Amino acid sequence: MKLSKVCFHNCYYEKFGNNEPVKIDDLPFNIPDSWMWIRLGMSCKLIGTGIEFFKGEKQYYSTGSIKENNFVPEGSYNFHNRPSRANRIAVMGELIDAKMQNTVKVQIIDNRLAGSLLSTGFYVLKNYINNIEYIKFLILSNYFQKSKDKKCSGTTQKAITDEELSSIIIPLPPLEEQQRIVDKINSFEPLLEKYDKVEKELSKLEKEFPEKLKRSILQYAIEGKLVNQDPDDEPASVLLERIKQEKERLIKEGKIKRDKNESNIYQGDDKNYYEQLPVIPINWIYTDLGSLGTLTRGNGIKRNETTKNGYPCVRYGELYTTYKTLFYKAESFISFNLFNKSKKIRKNDIIMALTGENKEDISKAVAYLGNEELAMGGDMTCFSNHMLEPLYLVYVLNSPYGISRKRELATGDIIIHMSNDKLSSIQIPLPPLREQMRIIYKIDTINRLID
Repeated sequence: MKLSKVCFHNCYYEKFGNNEPVKIDDLPFNIPDSWMWIRLGMSCKLIGTGIEFFKGEKQYYSTGSIKENNFVPEGSYNFHNRPSRANRIAVMGELIDAKMQNTVKVQIIDNRLAGSLLSTGFYVLKNYINNIEYIKFLILSNYFQKSKDKKCSGTTQKAITDEELSSIIIPLPPLEEQQRIVDKINSFEPLLEKYDKVEKELSKLEKEFPEKLKRSILQYAIEGKLVNQDPDDEPASVLLERIKQEKERLIKEGKIKRDKNESNIYQGDDKNYYEQLPVIPINWIYTDLGSLGTLTRGNGIKRNETTKNGYPCVRYGELYTTYKTLFYKAESFISFNLFNKSKKIRKNDIIMALTGENKEDISKAVAYLGNEELAMGGDMTCFSNHMLEPLYLVYVLNSPYGISRKRELATGDIIIHMSNDKLSSIQIPLPPLREQMRIIYKIDTINRLID
């Protein structure tokens, strides 16, 4: 049946054979007077995908073979073992696109594809006298792809039929204008490639920026630059002495053991620190982590000992999913007997991993703010502090400074390890207690704005 197009009084009519013209009322948009609306089947010949017999070996392409203009054949076939489904041989200058819904694989057949076998996932267009590049850009347009997707049907995977494809209405400009359109689009190509590169870099930056900003804020905080100093605050040196007295009391009561590696970093008379440590305000002090509390290593909880119900526990692999401080919600549980024998994590303790597949795994520290006790598996440790704000210590340990110190102390190639002794040696910039609280409030306020 021959289809023709006529136009009366700025209205489009469609005429089939000798039948009366039928007015078309749902054209998608206005076009210049010198253009015409036609069906795709009138502009190009839609070639069927029936089996073509051939001799020798042919490369075979499916719609999955073409990704961003890269052609990767799925294999090769000869006359005796060609694919059982219908296929056809690609011919130079023809245009192909994917039949499937929401799939765009528009290509003009060139030397890379010519003579190869095409899967039935493609439809093939043979151009008449129109500019084939114009047809390509037309098919790449949002208008055409949306029109194609609306006409797709099927259950498992929706695709367009040859009949529905041929019926899509397309705008056809004069041949000379087709070339001008192609030239104009091609002139944009270098700019589009540059824009695409910048856009990808920007997307990457936007994805990474919040965490990088948060860590920069943490670094700023532990250097005493995030909040103003208050001269009425009790100096950190006095706080440290109180902490030492509290630790001595707990040692005498047998509640904790003395740390043999405990030390104290102090500021010399020349007001300088002789390690590569961040410069801190004068009323702050450096001290090792072991001086501020107690590190307790967990004991082994095997994977096959965990259950869906029971008493809560935490294993080191479950710690990697988070960077932020949180009310830790247990993902694993164990029996009462095992829970009773296990080392415990209590409120305000800081959870850290001692083992991981890389140094990133052991760089995280999480404050446990929940009320119930958690059993702690092996390869983990918890830090119980005395008289300090636990979130401040977490911010120090998760700052660029704290992470770099933990990574420097970690050992191993395939599996990375850390020890309590090494963690104890990390130098902590200690501000007055009231300033710790101000830093926590400031960081949390900024993080809410970032999130």
